[in-house]
Amino acid sequence: MTKPFHEMIVGAIERVKSISQLAFLASLVTETNIPKNHDNIAAAWTRKRKELGLGFMPDSSVFGRALTTVLQQKEEAERKATKKTRGAEADRAMSSQS
Repeated sequence: MTKPFHEMIVGAIERVKSISQLAFLASLVTETNIPKNHDNIAAAWTRKRKELGLGFMPDSSVFGRALTTVLQQKEEAERKATKKTRGAEADRAMSSQS
């Protein structure tokens, strides 16, 4: 059964056995819109970097950029959710005044 990227990527990260495999996933992560599951992806990514001895790599590396991308997309998703919630609350307030 197929799954959305944000659901399957954690398992894919956990199955990585080499730096080259993680580098391949890094390119997918940085080029994909990830709408959900950011915390789990970031945690799996961080664990795998440490496991492969890449924890020292700077944020400018392909491995650091992938994590940065996930965290930026998380922030963007949270901003959109907050904006949507505020809009819905404003709509309800206006409806109750009518």
